[in-house]
Amino acid sequence: MAYEALRGMLLIFELRPGERLNEVHLAERLGLSRTPVREALNRLAAERLVLARGGHGFYVRDLDLKEAMDLYELRTALEITGFQQACARAKAADITALRRSWRAALRQSNRMNDRAAMVGEDVRFHEALCALGGNQELLRMLGEVNARTTFIRWAYATGPRPELNFDEHDTLLEALVARDAPAGAEILTRHIGRRAEALTTLLAPERAFPIVPRRRNP
Repeated sequence: MAYEALRGMLLIFELRPGERLNEVHLAERLGLSRTPVREALNRLAAERLVLARGGHGFYVRDLDLKEAMDLYELRTALEITGFQQACARAKAADITALRRSWRAALRQSNRMNDRAAMVGEDVRFHEALCALGGNQELLRMLGEVNARTTFIRWAYATGPRPELNFDEHDTLLEALVARDAPAGAEILTRHIGRRAEALTTLLAPERAFPIVPRRRNP
């Protein structure tokens, strides 16, 4: 319970990057003893969502520019592999179901004018797309990458930022229906690279540049 509660607080940006985590206050807030809270914090530290500083307690980790670049490069590699596997293994009915659920989620988020919800739905779409490939270990790794970049996504959703554009999700699904893995890889490289470039401006506006290399036209 303590682990799920604290992880959820991290993922919705309730616990801010750099914040010191007071075990006593967290235990009181969750209605638990300090022991399960400490165990949860140690588990989150092992997952690199919080930082354990010997003798100084636990802190919410900051993400620096280099780490963000590395994570988005890893995300691109994972999603391309997942898409290739989905092209080989996904059932047509499951692709159709994903298209319907995505469009329904997007309509709901647009009606509520909730950008944070839209960003959350974006994460769920990409993980669901990867899940169609059937590789649970790859999906687990992608979930960890997404968890470690959550606070950047949240800042992107709530602060000054460019407009969100999810048109490429439909293009990705079309490529999947056609079982066109190279087209999907190109779309994902462009899609994640553009998003990464925008998110990076939140960490270093003066050094905004694409995290994932883009293909150049010959």
